[in-house]
Amino acid sequence: MAIVVFGAAGGLGLSLTKALKQKFNDSTIIAVSRQPINQRVAGVHYTTIEDYTAEPLEQWVTEFNQRGEVLEGVVSTVGMLHDDDTFPEKQLDDLNEANLSKLFSVNAVMPLMILKACKPLLDKKKSRFFIQLSAKVGSIEDNYLGGWYSYRASKAALNMLLKTASIELKRSHKSFVVAAIHPGTTDTDLSKPFQKRVPEDKLYSPELSADRIVKVIQGLTAEDSGGLFHWDGKRLPY
Repeated sequence: MAIVVFGAAGGLGLSLTKALKQKFNDSTIIAVSRQPINQRVAGVHYTTIEDYTAEPLEQWVTEFNQRGEVLEGVVSTVGMLHDDDTFPEKQLDDLNEANLSKLFSVNAVMPLMILKACKPLLDKKKSRFFIQLSAKVGSIEDNYLGGWYSYRASKAALNMLLKTASIELKRSHKSFVVAAIHPGTTDTDLSKPFQKRVPEDKLYSPELSADRIVKVIQGLTAEDSGGLFHWDGKRLPY
């Protein structure tokens, strides 16, 4: 039985790989990333992938099958908030097509391509899971501050895509859980430019966030499929 972490090279991906290895010690943990990982956990299998798009993912699935692995679950940390050319918009005038397209591609399209690629690996009768890290700011109902147009909208799109997939998959994979989890503000490169505004007790270490996420995963059942969950396990509004 194997649990696969996509996006395993990031700060939270590294900690999630370690936490999953500790909590699911009877499972094979496979860490997949676009960059080589130097901080390795003993007993974890590491592999690189060109990108989280259809062709590289299909090749990865072929190699997974050739090794005779059985997929137990997937945890994806794939996502972005900013890079050297992209930063959260404070107002409508800051919007541009390139940034919108980039964030929708990474935050919404790539995770669904991962789910699509992994679908043939899922046993239709056994308990399986697909967990994607999302964000509370993607909640339409919970949006009271505005701003961050591309990030908010791409995460809202992600949540809708996962919800829609969960409805379809309930018909064919009755014990399958598709869920999104908000990890809270974690001390990683993703949050670095915004940490000055975060109270000290609201900025969590990657290790703490990873442990909380794994605890939520362990508590999910098929009835929770399609949900968006806070790091403490509470359901968040869409």
